[in-house]
Amino acid sequence: MIERPYEGRAKVNFDGISLLIKIPSKKNWFIILFLAAWMGGWFMGETSAINELLSSDNNGVNSFMLFWLVGWTIGGLFAITILIWTLLGQETIQIESGVLSISKGILDIGLFKKNYDLNNIKNLELNPEPIGMDSLFGQKKKIGDFWGITGGKLRFDYGMKTIKLGIGIDEAEARYLIDEIKKRGFYKE
Repeated sequence: MIERPYEGRAKVNFDGISLLIKIPSKKNWFIILFLAAWMGGWFMGETSAINELLSSDNNGVNSFMLFWLVGWTIGGLFAITILIWTLLGQETIQIESGVLSISKGILDIGLFKKNYDLNNIKNLELNPEPIGMDSLFGQKKKIGDFWGITGGKLRFDYGMKTIKLGIGIDEAEARYLIDEIKKRGFYKE
């Protein structure tokens, strides 16, 4: 049986004035299942620590338990954020009126948005994968790239900074998006 060509995840809409690209987060089922199970253990630890903190009269135990509970709560909030992003996250790229906007959020609710002047965008291209053992811990790749919340297969230079976008898409899809942006006249090299 012959494999069907992959259609990609990005949804592209051009209305004659603006280009809208919506990229849903990549569904990593290992992370989803792991974090869902981990959240069960996290909840048990959280409630147990709160109960211990409220019922103990020992100030030394209370100080340590409060310190531990703050760290445990921050870890839980991080896990919940990653789980929600993995299930419902979306990166939206919109180009109109000389501005490229990159928004990251949940479904159509943009939580983080940055706008870039198209006249200052240079070198729109593929973002190659880091090669070698140091690709995660050698700072070539950020920890957010591992969790699927930062990075991307596209990049451009904006002043003296490189901006990355297109989280979780394949290189072929990234090439397609670059072609769409150029074909619509939004970027000229």
